[in-house]
Amino acid sequence: MREPGARGAALWLTRHWLAPVNAFLVAFASLPVLAPVLRAVKMTGSADAIVQAYSLVCHQMPGRSYLLFGYQMAYCERDTAIYATMALSGLLWARFHRRLPRLHWSVFPLLVLPMAVDGFTQLFGLRESTWELRTLTGALFGAACVWYGFPLLAASIKLSRIALRSRVPLPPLSPSA
Repeated sequence: MREPGARGAALWLTRHWLAPVNAFLVAFASLPVLAPVLRAVKMTGSADAIVQAYSLVCHQMPGRSYLLFGYQMAYCERDTAIYATMALSGLLWARFHRRLPRLHWSVFPLLVLPMAVDGFTQLFGLRESTWELRTLTGALFGAACVWYGFPLLAASIKLSRIALRSRVPLPPLSPSA
């Protein structure tokens, strides 16, 4: 029997959470690539809207961004690698997570450290990073986030599903007066 209302929607989401999460990751990774395509076909208003939206999450420095059709993407090389790898890793995790070992918490910082070193040494003027390093370290970070984070998210969602199925009363959204 199908549950009505908020509880039914929450149960559905606990069963199918991976599809919306991956759809978001793919869309988030794809829109900045779409901006130069839109510019190339003279749809500058839409391209400008994408660039403006992504300015909230990326510095968009021209010298640190990929070009497509001669136009700058809406985010930098490192962010391109991070979000594209997160999207790809999310799709791969959906297919192969039962065969993959969980990423141990101690390995996560090791995969994040190269990006931190590359980014901070550049930030403090000790050296200039290259597009290859920004791409590689961003990809390591993106893969680490999914490989470590998705199993934790899945476990948390499984607990939520158990609580919802046991019909434990849901807490109120706001405290009563």
